[in-house]
Amino acid sequence: MRFDKTRVSVCLWVLTTVGMAVALPRVKGQTPQPAPPQEPAPPQPEAATIRVTSSMVLVDIITTDSKTGLPLSGVKKEDFRLSDDGKEVDVKSFDSGMNYSTRPIALWFVVQCYQKNWDDFGSGFMRDKTKLLKAALTHLDKKDTVGVAHWCDDGTQGNDHLPDRNIDGALNAIEELMKQPPVIPGTRKGELALLRCLRGVLDESQQMNPQPLPVVVFLYGDHSGMERADIDAIQDELLKRSVIVFGINNGVIQRYQNFSEGGWSQPNVAMFLAWRTGGAFFGVKPENFSDALDAILMQVHFRYVLGFSPAKLDGKRHALKVEMSPSGKQRFKTAELKARPEYIPGN
Repeated sequence: MRFDKTRVSVCLWVLTTVGMAVALPRVKGQTPQPAPPQEPAPPQPEAATIRVTSSMVLVDIITTDSKTGLPLSGVKKEDFRLSDDGKEVDVKSFDSGMNYSTRPIALWFVVQCYQKNWDDFGSGFMRDKTKLLKAALTHLDKKDTVGVAHWCDDGTQGNDHLPDRNIDGALNAIEELMKQPPVIPGTRKGELALLRCLRGVLDESQQMNPQPLPVVVFLYGDHSGMERADIDAIQDELLKRSVIVFGINNGVIQRYQNFSEGGWSQPNVAMFLAWRTGGAFFGVKPENFSDALDAILMQVHFRYVLGFSPAKLDGKRHALKVEMSPSGKQRFKTAELKARPEYIPGN
């Protein structure tokens, strides 16, 4: 069941109280949204409208009522306004998680190899703690899947558990990675391995039928940095496809104070990728790992999705802007929206 009052209240506590390291800048409306959404009717198979084409650009939107912290209920296509490089575009498709019409998710846990004396900085803090994620994973929808991938600073990477419904298998795969001989941290080989790792995650997701929305969850301290050319290459891989990045760490590593998109290097790589894809990064104590993951699942399950046909298939970055239309602002006066700020169309 997606909507459960106890579950939602815990998720809201995580979203508003615990240390969320970084989130995409929000677009605000003005005053209170009506009552929180009620549990929808059970999904009907014929109601699902899965649209994934080579030319259609899908924009996943996470909505929040700033007064209640709940996802917005009852938003219609005409309540959104979507712009491509500053020009408003015609929305060709509209899907709502409230109506179970969005495509399923492939939830990918992405971890760094176990590294000696690097637990808080890398993924070692998850050793013997993956079971803490299991409660949240019971809230996956029937067609959702879970997978595991890794990268190492020695230049290797791989998909360790392909997306399926085997929750225990996925969690065991993470534990096995944390029990491998430690890798020496801090080489550029690791940066390139991360690029290949994410590319492999996206390629594998694209082969699935129906194609899911890849939701990448870094279990990673994110004491990291990357040269601008390398982080741009990773961004380009993500912007060519529809994907949302999130992250969870144990709260030890905080966002660098000069975190931005400028300069020759980029600190906090995973946090940055979450920001640039419309996701968020949570720094929480281990006992709250499941709550943070549940908050992530709630956001993606209740998302809205707009589809449009780009004017140019030029393979270049285009600026995206999602906002409430005038009528939407009247209906949802305390709306907050998160979505990726750029995309790359096929060429």
